[in-house]
Amino acid sequence: MLNKKFTYLILGIIFLVAVLFRFINLSSYPSGFHQDEASLGYNGYSLMLTGKDDNGNKLPLYIDMFGDNRPSGYHYLTIIPIALFGLTEFATRFPGALFGSLTIFSVFFLANVIFRSKTVGLLAALLIAVSPWHIVISRASGEAVIALFFIILGFSLLLQGLTENKNKFIILGTIFVSISYFFYHTPRIFVPLAFLVFATFLFPFWKKEVKLIRIKMLLVFIFLSGLVFYLVFFVNGGTGRYSQVNIFNNFETKFFISQELQEDGLAHSFGYSSRIFHNKITNYGRIFLDNYLHYFSGDFLFTKGGLPIWYSVPRMGLMYIIELPFLLFGVYAILKSKSRIHKLPILWLIIAPIVGGITMDDIPNVNRSITMVPVLEIIVAIGFINAMNLFHKKKLFFVILSVFLFLGNISYFGHQYFINATVHNNWYRNNGFSKMMKVVNENYSKYDTIVVSKFQGGIYPLILFYSKFNPVIYQKEGSPKDKEYGGFGKFFFVPQDCPSVNKDSRFPKGKLMYVDNGTCLDSEILNSKKKTFIIREDGARAFRIIYD
Repeated sequence: MLNKKFTYLILGIIFLVAVLFRFINLSSYPSGFHQDEASLGYNGYSLMLTGKDDNGNKLPLYIDMFGDNRPSGYHYLTIIPIALFGLTEFATRFPGALFGSLTIFSVFFLANVIFRSKTVGLLAALLIAVSPWHIVISRASGEAVIALFFIILGFSLLLQGLTENKNKFIILGTIFVSISYFFYHTPRIFVPLAFLVFATFLFPFWKKEVKLIRIKMLLVFIFLSGLVFYLVFFVNGGTGRYSQVNIFNNFETKFFISQELQEDGLAHSFGYSSRIFHNKITNYGRIFLDNYLHYFSGDFLFTKGGLPIWYSVPRMGLMYIIELPFLLFGVYAILKSKSRIHKLPILWLIIAPIVGGITMDDIPNVNRSITMVPVLEIIVAIGFINAMNLFHKKKLFFVILSVFLFLGNISYFGHQYFINATVHNNWYRNNGFSKMMKVVNENYSKYDTIVVSKFQGGIYPLILFYSKFNPVIYQKEGSPKDKEYGGFGKFFFVPQDCPSVNKDSRFPKGKLMYVDNGTCLDSEILNSKKKTFIIREDGARAFRIIYD
């Protein structure tokens, strides 16, 4: 048994490891800055200065970005770091990195509650600290990481409270899992479903005061489900993201049904057989299963990773390959255990990808399935400890060999993330945009209008962010975003890739600066013009700036 002081010392060291992996050069890695991150930061800036988001909504629970109504919890958390460090990449990424680091404590608590083993808890915490999946999202302004922290902590307290019949833990646990709803959409399905399954599965485990516990479980479930119902159906914007990505509203799924029925008709197959095999239930079920199983594939977990692509690390999965044998052995050891509560990580793992299964956009999705992370690492920890116990007299050799292999895997991840990823498909993270905006900001006062090409979609949050555009003025202008032949301040957005040579009558008059696509060809028209080329880290031209 590990004594408390030693346990806390080791946990403190693990926390420092987690902090190092998540905070070192945070403003520079991941290389580039995605527009989703820019939107988080600028809206935090707007809330700090005006109490409103960039659309002029006062203290909103959702913030609209390209029709995606995102829970606003992360935006509010950016206010303090922005006040301290200014509107920067570091300040925007700070909340994700902080809560990502703190997650090692909640994972330790969860593993300890389930297995009553500080050794399992410490090893699981260490694995989370160095997890590629968790590190990548923590460093990229990950709203899902903060939601995950509250989910793990909340379920740990709920399990502790229900097994020991302690109301304070039940109340605190309910509060914490509820907080996760305000950071990301996934918990709104995962949390009530997981609680219902866990409570049903573990009910025989709670033999004392059965009726009282049953009432408490029912009250918790009603509260968790009721809060979801309120946030989705009674708060403006609640259904926005779900209506965008769910398989039931997706055009492709509806097209598949009509296509299959049409093919049956061409094959002269009519009647009941067509409707039995080609209907909404079978079609949606097949699509759900296909999506769901992607989350357990070797490509997703160990070799390629998932989507969106701006989270991907070249030639890296979301877990280390060395973890695979321990994961399999851990599943075997847990299933072999006679304790019902020990089965919870397996149940959790089965439930976690359901949210990803009912959506169509960016499959398999690393954010929607992030609830898989803690239990995967807990299962690996169980597998490692059980494998080590098989070696008896050769435990030291086993540990040294395993540590050596883990360090090799971690080193490879570090190389891929901090070196290769900076030049691999870096246009997905708008690499070069900050350099372009630095040039624009330096020349802003010298020109009447900045004509910006919209060859990259949805760039207005980046311009608002890097120009530190006054939110009061932006809201007074009607939050115009980047509408074609419109804009805000001196920024004027056009659909042409190369507006400096493809002008039209709708362009404003006066002294103009042009921001072209970096791939625009040289033209004789521009021979006498001053030019600046913005070069991405992969050596390619990102932008061409032309001075009138």
